[in-house]
Amino acid sequence: MNNEFPFNHFLNFDKNNNKINNLNTNNTPKTDFMTQALQSENSEIKQENQEVGQDSEFQMLSDEIISQLKSSLSPEKYKAYFLNTFFVNNITHEDVEFLVTNNFIKKVINNNYLQQVKDILFKCLGKHYNVKIEVMGHGTSSNPSPSNNTSQMNTKVESGQPKFKLSSQNNASRQEIEQEVESEYIKYSHTPKSMGRIDRSKTFSNFVVGPSNNMAYAFSLAVAKDPGAVYPQLYIYGNSGLGKTHILHALCNNIIENKPHLRICFTNANEFMSEMVVAIQGNNIAEFRRKYTELVDLLIIDDIHELKNKARTQSEFFFIFNELQSKGKQLVFTSDKQPRDISGIEDRIKTRLSSALLIDIQQPDLETRIAILKKKANEKDIYLDDEVINLIASCVKTNVRELEGNLVKLGAYSDLMNVDIDIEIAKKQLNFKENSDHKEITIDIISKAVAGYFKIAIGDIKGKTRKKEIALARHIAMYMSHKILKKTLEDIGEYFDNRDHSTVIHGIRKVQNLISKDSGLSQQIYEIESRL
Repeated sequence: MNNEFPFNHFLNFDKNNNKINNLNTNNTPKTDFMTQALQSENSEIKQENQEVGQDSEFQMLSDEIISQLKSSLSPEKYKAYFLNTFFVNNITHEDVEFLVTNNFIKKVINNNYLQQVKDILFKCLGKHYNVKIEVMGHGTSSNPSPSNNTSQMNTKVESGQPKFKLSSQNNASRQEIEQEVESEYIKYSHTPKSMGRIDRSKTFSNFVVGPSNNMAYAFSLAVAKDPGAVYPQLYIYGNSGLGKTHILHALCNNIIENKPHLRICFTNANEFMSEMVVAIQGNNIAEFRRKYTELVDLLIIDDIHELKNKARTQSEFFFIFNELQSKGKQLVFTSDKQPRDISGIEDRIKTRLSSALLIDIQQPDLETRIAILKKKANEKDIYLDDEVINLIASCVKTNVRELEGNLVKLGAYSDLMNVDIDIEIAKKQLNFKENSDHKEITIDIISKAVAGYFKIAIGDIKGKTRKKEIALARHIAMYMSHKILKKTLEDIGEYFDNRDHSTVIHGIRKVQNLISKDSGLSQQIYEIESRL
C-alpha cells in the first residue's frame, strides 16, 4: 500500500480551479451574472474532482484489502465472500464502511472475518478503525463506484432502488448457507458460561414463569429484595438448561439496581477451585480466604456439584461457608441434583448444603414452552407463526436452551434465505421426523393419557363417580383439555357425560389452585403431557 494512507488529506484540486480562473484572461470587468456562473461552474468541477479522487482512493484501499485477504484465505472462501462483493464505501475519523452484495455475505464476514479486516485496515492506515458492513442499496450513505468490479454484476434498477444479482461464481451455495445456519445454532447452544461477569440482559422481568419454575422465581426474588435475611441460604436444583443460571443473573441484576452497595461474588465450582489452586501455588491462600470471607456480601456458586471428589477445595469451601453464615451473609447455590444425591461430597458439606432452602426447577410444560418461544422470538426479532411455535414446543420438551437454539436456527435460515418459515421448512431444518410430528390431540386422547397415568378406567373418569382420586383425575383432564386444546367449556362438558359448564370451570380452577401450592402436581401433569 502506498504512503498516502490514511486519507486525512485528499487530492489538491487547485490546478482545476486555476483552469476556471484563467478562462477570463482579458481585462473586461466581469458582470455579476458572469461571476456567479463561473463560481458555480468552478464549484461543480471541484466537487466532481473530489468525488473522483475519493473513489480512486477508496478503490485503492479496497484492492489492497482484497489482495491481503486473498493471500490469507482459501481460494474457495475468497471467491465466495470477497471477490467482487466487498468494497470500501466511506471513511470517517473513527469508522470505515464497507459495502457487500447481500445479507448472507454480510453475516459471514461479521461472524468470521471481521477481526481479520480490522487488522488489515490497521496495517494499511496506521490506526484502528471501527468496521461497519452494509448491504448495497440498504440505506448506505453513498453509492460506491468500483469501476473494475461492477462489470461482473448484473444490475437492475426498479423503482429507483438498485438491486444486484451476483454472477454465478459468487452465489453462496445451499451447502454454505446450511453450514452458516448450523453454526448459528451451535454458537448459541455451546456458549460457555461467563462467570464473574453478570449478564445484564437476564432479569426477572424477562424470565418466563410457569408451574415448573414459579417457586424458584418467587424465592429468588425474595432473596434479591432482602439478601441475608429471609432465606440466607438458597439452593436451586434441576436438570441443565432449565433456567437456573438465568435466575442467578436476574438476582444479581436486581441487587445491583436496588442495593448497589452490596458486594457480589458470582462464580462456579470449577472457577472457585481454579482460583484456590492459583492461590496455593502462589502461597497466597490467606488472601483467597479473605476475599471470600471479608469482601463478599452475596456469594453465588453455580454448579456446586462440580466440587465432588475435590477434597482440598471442599475443605476451603466448608471454611468459607461457615464464616459467611456466621456473619449473616447471603449464600446461593445451584446444582443438577439435591445435596444428598451428590456423590463424592463430604457428609459435612452435604449437611451444610441441605440446611439451605431447597427449591427444584422442573421441565417446563407445553404452555410454558410456548410462552418462552414467543418471548424469545420477540426479543430476537424473529417472526414465526403459531403453528411453527407449537411444533417446536411439542417436539422439544426437556431443555429450554434447546428450545431457544432451534428458534435461533430458524431465524438464521429465514434471514439468510429471505423466506418466511412455514411448517415444512421448520421440520426440515430442525430435523423433526414424521414420527415426532404432531399427532391429532383430542379430549379423548388427553383423558386416556390421564387415566393411564393414574391407572383409572376411562369410563370412571367420564362417569359420575365422585371418589377423590377419580375426581382429581377428571379435573386434570378438563384442565389439560382447556389449556392445550383451547376447547370451550361446553365442548369439555359434553365429553365428560354432558356436565354443565360451571362444573368444568370448578374443575379447572381447582387444578390451578392445587398447582400453585403443589409443585409435584405440575410435574405429574408434565409427565402426562409427555405421553401425548
